[in-house]
Amino acid sequence: MARQRDTIADRVRLVLDAPDANVTPLRSGADPRLVSLVRLLARQAARDFVNAEVEAARRRDLQD
Repeated sequence: MARQRDTIADRVRLVLDAPDANVTPLRSGADPRLVSLVRLLARQAARDFVNAEVEAARRRDLQD
């Protein structure tokens, strides 16, 4: 029987580095303006999602 570890993470650190636009080659020959637009829309969608989750957490905390 395997021994279970008694480890708990006290702190979690998440580091996000924005990728350099010059690092990712455009293999498909897509228009760079389209790629930039898609990245912009993806960032906005991610921002909206996080804001919605934060707001939902606030509402849950207020109900408790």
